[in-house]
Amino acid sequence: MKFFEPHESMKEFCKMSREYFYEGYQNIAREANEWFGLSKLTPDSSILEFGGGEGFISVFLSKLTPAKFIYIDKNPHAADLAHKNFEEAGMLCRSRLIVGEVEKTSFPDASIDFIISRGTIQFTEYKKTLSNVVRWLKPGGIAFMGCGFGLDITDEYRARVNEFIRIKEEEGINTESEKFDELVIEGYRHLIDNYFDDQLEYVKALNLTGFFFEIKKRRGAKHKKTEGAIS
Repeated sequence: MKFFEPHESMKEFCKMSREYFYEGYQNIAREANEWFGLSKLTPDSSILEFGGGEGFISVFLSKLTPAKFIYIDKNPHAADLAHKNFEEAGMLCRSRLIVGEVEKTSFPDASIDFIISRGTIQFTEYKKTLSNVVRWLKPGGIAFMGCGFGLDITDEYRARVNEFIRIKEEEGINTESEKFDELVIEGYRHLIDNYFDDQLEYVKALNLTGFFFEIKKRRGAKHKKTEGAIS
């Protein structure tokens, strides 16, 4: 059984994004703001979304917080669509869009307040991705990464998502969480073995919004170079 690669066909992905994921993106953005107080960030704060696709999570978050946005996606067509959506949302002036892979992207240490990603990390070199995430977060910053559609899901939306899963499984595409579950286990081990003592305040899983996990960087933390990190 093959795993669904979201960028194999950007046209197909964008169609699915609007038909099946759009409401979920709204839920995730709203719940992230409620849980992490993103509306309290300032215009000098930064939010990073990687694997952003059409940029809808960032668009919805932009209506809730004055922070600046950084968007990363390896697909140029996705970035073009995100640019259009950011412009329509009036957030382009406080946004930076990057075409590239999160594992190979460079930002200054301790420069990002909040990092969010949905449906992407399991398709990356996750140890490098997690190492970058820890490095980029400001002390006290939070990363929220995983898969899911939000806690507050209507019955109608749940039925639509289940229909999407049924269709994809009939096509022989694995939409279940085995790969992400494996990544969470290995990712936890990587984070705790390399960073927990002097870098991270906590690492925890949240099934509230689907298969998401959250890490918080310890205040006063200093970056520690490890085997999984990129210099």
